[in-house]
Amino acid sequence: MHNPYPDGPRFLDAKSQFLAHGAVDKGSVSKEIERSWRRCVENGMEAGASVRTEILTQQELLEKQEANQLLLSHARPEMESLNAQISHTRSVIVLTDAQGFILHSQGNSEFLDDAQRVALIPGSSWQESLRGTNAIGTALVERSPMTVQGAEHFLERNHVLACSAVPILNARNQIMGTLDVSTDASMPQQHTLALVRMSAQMIENRLFIASHAGAYSLHFHARPEFIGTLWEGIAIFDDRHRLVALNRSGQFQLGITHEKLEDSLFSELFASRPESLMQAAQGSSLVIPLYTTREARLYARMALRQAPCVRQPGTTNASTSKRHCAASLQMLNTGDPRVARIISQVELVLDQDIPILIEGETGVGKELFARAIHEASTRSRGPWVAVNCAALPEGLIESELFGYEEGAFTGARRKGSVGKLEQADGGTLFLDEIGDMPLALQARLLRVLQERSVTPLGSTKPKPVNFALLSATNQKLREKVERGEFRRDLYYRLNGLTATLPALRQRQDLPALINTILQTENAAGKTIDREVMALFKSHPWPGNIRQLHNVLRTALALAGASPISMMHLTQDFLDDMKNGVEEDAALSLSKLTAEAIKAAMQSHAGNVSAVARQLGISRNTLYRRMRAMNLM
Repeated sequence: MHNPYPDGPRFLDAKSQFLAHGAVDKGSVSKEIERSWRRCVENGMEAGASVRTEILTQQELLEKQEANQLLLSHARPEMESLNAQISHTRSVIVLTDAQGFILHSQGNSEFLDDAQRVALIPGSSWQESLRGTNAIGTALVERSPMTVQGAEHFLERNHVLACSAVPILNARNQIMGTLDVSTDASMPQQHTLALVRMSAQMIENRLFIASHAGAYSLHFHARPEFIGTLWEGIAIFDDRHRLVALNRSGQFQLGITHEKLEDSLFSELFASRPESLMQAAQGSSLVIPLYTTREARLYARMALRQAPCVRQPGTTNASTSKRHCAASLQMLNTGDPRVARIISQVELVLDQDIPILIEGETGVGKELFARAIHEASTRSRGPWVAVNCAALPEGLIESELFGYEEGAFTGARRKGSVGKLEQADGGTLFLDEIGDMPLALQARLLRVLQERSVTPLGSTKPKPVNFALLSATNQKLREKVERGEFRRDLYYRLNGLTATLPALRQRQDLPALINTILQTENAAGKTIDREVMALFKSHPWPGNIRQLHNVLRTALALAGASPISMMHLTQDFLDDMKNGVEEDAALSLSKLTAEAIKAAMQSHAGNVSAVARQLGISRNTLYRRMRAMNLM
C-alpha cells in the first residue's frame, strides 16, 4: 500500500515490530510514542479495533465550556490567528480542556470522513485511554508537546491524521488544556508544531495577565528585542511591591519555582527600586537595563495596570470624556482616507444610542474596530460582551443569548444562567457574524431591541437592559434581506450607521499599518528589507490585516535582533505568493465593479502601476480587466 507521507513505512514497520516483540529499534520512533504504545497494549487496546467515541451531551458541553470560559475567551483570538496562518492547508485547530474534551474547533475538515469529522467537533474526547496514541491525549499524559503522524497513532483508524498538540499550563504548571492542529497525514508537517507552540505560549501569557490582579507588571528578558514577545518573563506585583504571580518564562529566567514565590518582594528579586521604574513607565514603553539580586543583567519594561481608557478625575461632561478616550479610535487612523472618514463618522454618533453595523471581509479588523468604539464611548467602564453568532452551539443559542431560569429545561443549571444580553447591561453588546443568526432568533432579538428588556427561558418576567449595540458581518446583509434570509425590520434596527472597512489590498496606508502592528508587538523601528516590503505591497492579502499581523509576528520571532528579510518569511507564505497570488488576485478582482476600478484610477490620477498595487494584481491583469469592462 502506498503511503503519501514520507515516514509512513518507517512508522508502520516500527508498529509491526512493537506489536510482535514488545519493543522497537532505537530511534525508529520517539520514546514518548513507544511509552504510549506500551500503555495502549497494557490497557488491552487492539490496533485494528474501532475507535471508541465519547461525545458529551449539549448540556454537558455547555457546562464544560462555562467551566473553561477564561481559557476559551483567551484561546479563540490565537486560534483565529493560527487558522489564518494555515488556512491554505487541510487542517482543523482544536482546543481541549485538561481531560482531553474538545471545547472549540475550527478549520477545514473536508479531508476527513463523517466519523472522523465528528471526532473533531466540540464535545468529543481524545483521552489516550479511549483513542490510543494521539497528540492530544499523549501530550496530556506526557505533559509535553507532541506530534503524532500517521501510523504513530496506535489505532489504525487514525492513521489518516497528523497531529501536533501542546499542553497549556498556568503559572503553577497545572495543565488547563491543549491546543492541537490535526491535518491530513499527507501534508508536510515541518513547521506545524512550532506554530502551535507559539500560539499556546501566547494563550498562556494572555491567561496569566487575565488571571492575576496587581498594581503593575514587569516584562523582562535577557535580550531586549524579546520584550513584548511570547518569550518574555512577566511578573505581577501588588501596590506594596509584593510578587503576586510570575509566568513560566519568568520562573525559568529567574531560576524560581512557583512554590517559592509566596510573599517575595521586588527588592528580593531585583537590584533596582520599583519607584524609579514606575516613574519611567508613565506614558512610556521604555526598555531599560535591570539587574537581579544575583547580578544577572536583564532588560525590562514596566506597565502600570490601569483601565484601557481612564476618565479624568471629576470629569462629568460626556464630550470632554469622549475626547479624552478617543485615542483608541485614532490609533486605527493610519492614513487611509476611507478609514479616516469612517472614524470621523463614528465619533459624531458616539453615545447617541445609534447602533453601528460594521461590514468588511474576514480579517479586516471588525472586532478590533468595535472594541475601539466601546473604549471611546462613555460606556467604556461598563461590560464589553462579544457574541460570535456563527460559533454559538446549535440548540444552545437561545440559552446563551437570553439566559434561563432554574428548571427551564432538562439539565439546566441550578439557579439558572445569565444570558449575554443581560450581561451587557450598562456596557456594549457586540454581535459578530450577525448574518449567521437563525431567523427564529432574529425575531426575539428584535423584540429585545425594541422593548429594551430580555425575558430568560422559563421565565415570564422581563428584565430591563440598556446597552450600546454594535454588530459586524462579512456578508452583504441587504442581499440576504432581499432573499428573505434576514429580517428586514431587524436589518434597519441594526443599521443606524454602516461602517464598511476596506480590504487591505484597497488601503493606501500599508507602511503605516505595518509600523502600527510592529508597535503593538513592541518592535517599533524594526527594519524590513526592501525586497520584503515590495513583496508585501504586491500581495493581495486574502486574509487581510489578520494575515499581515500573523506574518509580521512570525517574522519578528524568526528574525530576533536582525532586520526582517526574505529568510524570515515562512515557506508557506512564500509558496502562497509563488503559487496563488495571481489566482487570489483574479478572484478578488472578479468581485470589483467598474465603478471601483474607476475610483481607484481617479484616486491615483490614472497611474496604472499605482492602481495595480492597490488592487494587489499585475498591470497586465488590470489591463485585461479594464478591456473586459470597456474602460479603455
